[in-house]
Amino acid sequence: MVGIASVEGTGQRHVLVLHGWALDSAVWYATRSLTDLEQFTYAYLDFPGYGEDRLSSPATNLDMMAQAALAGADELGWSRFAVLGHSMGGATAIRVGTVAPERVESIVALTPVACEGTPLAAEAYAGFEAGFPAPRPILQPLAPHLSERQLANIVARCHQSMDHNVWSAYLKNWTGASFADALSAYPGPVHLLYGAEDALVTAEYLGTTAAGLPDAELVRIDEAGHYPMLEQSVRTVRLWESALLNA
Repeated sequence: MVGIASVEGTGQRHVLVLHGWALDSAVWYATRSLTDLEQFTYAYLDFPGYGEDRLSSPATNLDMMAQAALAGADELGWSRFAVLGHSMGGATAIRVGTVAPERVESIVALTPVACEGTPLAAEAYAGFEAGFPAPRPILQPLAPHLSERQLANIVARCHQSMDHNVWSAYLKNWTGASFADALSAYPGPVHLLYGAEDALVTAEYLGTTAAGLPDAELVRIDEAGHYPMLEQSVRTVRLWESALLNA
């Protein structure tokens, strides 16, 4: 099945789940034991080049990532669904909504990267691109509430789930996102969840995204950085499931 790593639940509310840059769908492991599998059915997607779809060539832009997500929903036979995405996957979730608004019931974007892109200085970009062999210095400042074990596991899984080529390709994709002018195409509810201690994704950083969406709500998660699903698992699941149920 195209990119779908696993499907859980028997609920009538279908949720397509998209991961971020540094980790495949394994980033959701900590929350999978906390989700309501009676009300929801969750499908966890690996983008091309990651995890279960590692043999595929990486997507070359965010639009291709959105098409990969829609292809996964097609394989599942889902005509209508909600989308939950983290970081790079959060922006992709919003992009899915703008290209297929008739199919997307609601969106929860967890610490999403900006829809207008995240321009980095040449030196910073080079540092991120070269960081694959030892990504810990990139990840740790973004998520101060991760334990040493959690950080070690993220680094190990990062190396197991992708190669340096995939790391570089998706860095280009999320920093080069460029669809802010299309945000008004999705009229449904979008919850933008961000960690209070995330050094990258702040309320100000999300300003253009929030302003461009017809029905957006910013929600802060205290005592969390860029990985709220790991830093505050119970609280984060409750927030996103409440948003999805009330959409």
